[in-house]
Amino acid sequence: MLNLTNRLFSPIKVLQALFFSWVDIRNPVATTVALNRRNLYIFPSLTGLCVFTLSSILWLLGTSYQNNLVLALSYLLVSLMMVAIFHTYANLAGLTIKVLGVKPVFANETAYFSLQLSAAQHKHYENLTIRWWQGEAACFDLQPGQVLPIQVALDAQKRGILTPGKLLIESRFPLGVIRCWTWVNLQTSAVVFPRPLKVPFPVQLGCGNAGEHGTGGQGMEDFDGLKVYRPGDPIKHIAWKHYAREKGLYSKQYSAQLHQDCWLDWQDFAHFEVEQRLSAICYWVLHFERTQQPYGLIMPDTQIKPAIGEQHRLTVLTLLARFNLARGV
Repeated sequence: MLNLTNRLFSPIKVLQALFFSWVDIRNPVATTVALNRRNLYIFPSLTGLCVFTLSSILWLLGTSYQNNLVLALSYLLVSLMMVAIFHTYANLAGLTIKVLGVKPVFANETAYFSLQLSAAQHKHYENLTIRWWQGEAACFDLQPGQVLPIQVALDAQKRGILTPGKLLIESRFPLGVIRCWTWVNLQTSAVVFPRPLKVPFPVQLGCGNAGEHGTGGQGMEDFDGLKVYRPGDPIKHIAWKHYAREKGLYSKQYSAQLHQDCWLDWQDFAHFEVEQRLSAICYWVLHFERTQQPYGLIMPDTQIKPAIGEQHRLTVLTLLARFNLARGV
């Protein structure tokens, strides 16, 4: 039974692949796309096919029985469909879609791609439906000349680089009998971080009391002088009195501070599978950021020096998200 179903659907998949290949040739990947007759497609909807079938039956009945009233009704339905073609096309033509960006997310979360819709002057756009190939649909209306920022959601099921694929924009306005749509190739992708996995802290890591209590162990022994402030240094170590005297921005350094920086070593999580390792490291990255504990990362082919701060966090998590993608892990 399953093989029979696959045979029935295989022609549809082949036709779909051929259609999308043709679409890719006509609509190359871009960050801004304007909708026009080159990339808009029109076909009767299911309701439209029913109306067309009904008008055909009425025409046959009116012709067979020479009933002018039935013929007039048939011609009226066909006329409405013809007029709907132009109105439905006009409800999408002239619209411009632009990519604004997307924020990184963690695996099993929802990525929101920020787009911008720009309406043509002197044109209303009503009941527009927008969704990614496998995403949820969202509906919008635009006033003449309006610039509307929107967010189109897509589930990020696994870590890595999430490429949303083609964007579907369609309209059935005003009667619902004609469907006008397009598939847009937008140049955008989202970084999907590993999902944090809470695991015990590896005892071999030299991070003060972090392994025992889960708190940052930034060296707080004897004062060992000042150093020039670097972005990412803990705020609590800033020498505010020195700064108040207009002598520059410095951070306090303690005798145990140099060997209190944490190193998240790939080999220290060797008892986990690859994805679990990445998730465990991700958890401790977020933990050290919350506790303002400088940390570094040692991966099989990369090493990042200890630091703290938003940029450092993004660099480390992005490295975890991209780990071994080219090798197909």
